[in-house]
Amino acid sequence: MNHSFPAFCASVLLLGAFGSRAQGATDVEVHAFAHAEFAATCARCHQADGSGFAPLGIPSFLDQRWQADHPDAELLAAIHNGRNGKMPPFGAAYTSPQIDALVDYIRGLAPKATGKPHGPLPPPPPPVAIEPSLPAPGHGAGPVVLGSVGLYTQHNDNARTGANLHETILTPANVNPRQFGLLFRHVLDNEVFAQPLYVPNLEIGGGRHNVVIVASAANTVYAFDADVDAPAYWQVSLGSAGSVEQHHFWCLDIVGDMGVVGTPVIDPATQTMYVVALTHENNGFVQRLHALDLHDGSDRPHSPVTLTAPGFDPLLNNQRPALLLSQGGIYIGFSSHCDVGPYHGFLMRYDPRSLQQTAVLNLSPDGDGNSIWQSGQGPAADEDGTIFFVTSNGIWDGKRNFSDSFLKVSPDLKIEDWFTPTNYQELDKKDHDLNSIGAMLIPGTHEVMGAGKEGVVYVINRDNFGHLGDEHAAQRFKATKGEVNVGAVYWKSAGGEFIYLWGQDDALHAYAFRDGRFEPKPVGVGAATSAYPGGILSLSANGDRDGVLWANAALTAHGGSHINGAGVLRAYDATDVTHELWDSNLDAAHNAPGRVSKNAPPTVVNGKVYLASFGTLPADTGALYVYGLLPLPPAP
Repeated sequence: MNHSFPAFCASVLLLGAFGSRAQGATDVEVHAFAHAEFAATCARCHQADGSGFAPLGIPSFLDQRWQADHPDAELLAAIHNGRNGKMPPFGAAYTSPQIDALVDYIRGLAPKATGKPHGPLPPPPPPVAIEPSLPAPGHGAGPVVLGSVGLYTQHNDNARTGANLHETILTPANVNPRQFGLLFRHVLDNEVFAQPLYVPNLEIGGGRHNVVIVASAANTVYAFDADVDAPAYWQVSLGSAGSVEQHHFWCLDIVGDMGVVGTPVIDPATQTMYVVALTHENNGFVQRLHALDLHDGSDRPHSPVTLTAPGFDPLLNNQRPALLLSQGGIYIGFSSHCDVGPYHGFLMRYDPRSLQQTAVLNLSPDGDGNSIWQSGQGPAADEDGTIFFVTSNGIWDGKRNFSDSFLKVSPDLKIEDWFTPTNYQELDKKDHDLNSIGAMLIPGTHEVMGAGKEGVVYVINRDNFGHLGDEHAAQRFKATKGEVNVGAVYWKSAGGEFIYLWGQDDALHAYAFRDGRFEPKPVGVGAATSAYPGGILSLSANGDRDGVLWANAALTAHGGSHINGAGVLRAYDATDVTHELWDSNLDAAHNAPGRVSKNAPPTVVNGKVYLASFGTLPADTGALYVYGLLPLPPAP
């Protein structure tokens, strides 16, 4: 998972080189490192500027009164021993001088209250508009064209390529500030982690319409008209959502409800959507698989069913990765919340008609960990139904327990092959999960690729994973300076094959892909950078031409915040990513998409872009933003 306390702290070991004044470190060196460590670790909950998050009781270090009311001894004890189950103990990772340095740095965040300034603090970021000023409803309705292409699964297909190659409306020529922008927005009841799904030409509401389906963390599923700003055709509740208010985890991977988190999957043949919802009932937690009729949102026969397995904890096992529908099976993967155990990397298989469980794979039967996190990306599957995914940190023995590994699994969930990098033990200790983007099957090849928090890309031969050791990888190279979160995107253009990645606190990179291998030097690097989680990518094209690369990104001004980072939708010429065609920040007052929905790729289909959003503060808001070609002004 992406919030492990032991791994965050691993970077602190570097502080031993100069954490103690006795070792000759200067005040400037100590403060610089404390600043870096605060940004890397503490900011995950306390925010990069120390402002905290009041709704969850995380104090603001900028508050002079709070600083005055909490002495150094209290701060030292909190860092060393943890606090009330909401903050883990860091005493095992920090030396006493290191803790002193962090306390000193925290005091410096409010210099007037403490009298301990340590040089100028970075200037506060400029205010960023995160809510647009929308025109009257109906803006952008225009002529409606019933589509023929749907988006039924996360990242477009079971290979997880992230590309819609049947887009004939949006092109690099018309995605520009004059012709393209926000059409309308639907405010929802909670944050949206799941990618919106799209069903064309659906019989609903007394006619045939294009429909976009979106699920919120409050366990509410909505079916909206994909083209017109109108009330939902239907919305259903899947039960009272479980919330971090009922069980506090130490980190802020989720700050409120945690009902539907993984992206659902749709079977267009039966017009059924499969979705997993976490509910809070009788002081406990339950996860259920629902099969919903797309026409009205009602449960199909046998739906829902409760998810169970030996060792399965419905609270600690987070249904984060997208669902997979392949070869007559529904596959459901699980990660964790903040690496709080015991949890396991489960993959479960259910029959889509009877909803009976037909197989279970536990990737850490002799310990815990090894989650199928993948930043929300679902397991991949080839045309034969063979499943591919990557695991995170945990326990490894190369027999039954596979942390930080690529896995190849049969449709009935038997492990067929695996690859583990040479430095898997180091990856585990530092929480440098190998699976921060998941597995993508590269079209036209026998290769599967993935990348992790190190920013290292691995290409593995699907016919021979090779088992333990980097020498068995077909290719390994450093692609971004930091972690990448969800999804490489692949496109075979008229000018060649490209794979796109956008790492956290880095820029968009485009790599040429020739003869089954990356050219390690990027052929293009975008100008903008993105804070956490980096750029979450999708691509639209008309076959091998008119490629537009879309990114759900965060504005750098908000640092590494998991809570209130303002989002930005960006569009690039896919043949030259140095050329940005459009971004929502050019006219933020009219186009801003609210707070970034971490890990949810844009859904681009039939001339429109559907973007999930965390909405605005407080945490119990969310939204669906719809962008497209603006209506032509009336003729004079």
